[in-house]
Amino acid sequence: MAESGESTIQVTCPCCNSTLLVDPRAGTVKEWKEAKDPRKTADLKDAMKLLADEKARVDARYQEIVKTDKEKGATMDKKFKEFLEKSQDVPPTKPLRDVDLD
Repeated sequence: MAESGESTIQVTCPCCNSTLLVDPRAGTVKEWKEAKDPRKTADLKDAMKLLADEKARVDARYQEIVKTDKEKGATMDKKFKEFLEKSQDVPPTKPLRDVDLD
């Protein structure tokens, strides 16, 4: 942030890391600096590292999804068994048809 004597405020976007210089008195943006994208400025030497990092991130996310799916499946199996046990205690009833209501 700018000091109290300065007339502009520097703001950094939390999403894209771009920088804005804002004049608080006028409420206008004086200057905009686009954030440097590491993918655009990377050398071929860094490309392997970037690809490895991206692959690790994707693998971690995939493992998280698989774990969540397995937990969901176990929960659904547990609920199914509970409902099956409850339904075995109740005798089956004859289904009601529209014709029977007349």
